[in-house]
Amino acid sequence: MAVGLLTALAGITAIPALAQMPETVPLGSIHPAGKVKRADLPSLAKISLDDAMKAAQARVPGTVISADLKMKQGSLLYAIKIVGSNKAITGIEIDAGNGEVLEVGKG
Repeated sequence: MAVGLLTALAGITAIPALAQMPETVPLGSIHPAGKVKRADLPSLAKISLDDAMKAAQARVPGTVISADLKMKQGSLLYAIKIVGSNKAITGIEIDAGNGEVLEVGKG
């Protein structure tokens, strides 16, 4: 009985530790291996910056004020900021491999 109780308590104390671990699951469809130089990123993207901006604006209407091709959690994506008619800035992440919207949030 004591062993079972200790096992149960050990499991309970491990739960908060798991909740604090950062998520490392790749977001997009392109996952370059090893160290990739920033200058090499455009050659790895399968969609153009123009297509990424169109995908972002289809999701959040407005004017693109910045766009960047970057690595995040091991995936290649476009980070785009759009200012809407209400003057709110929205950040949108677009998969550089297939143009899918990965995340929409405050800019």
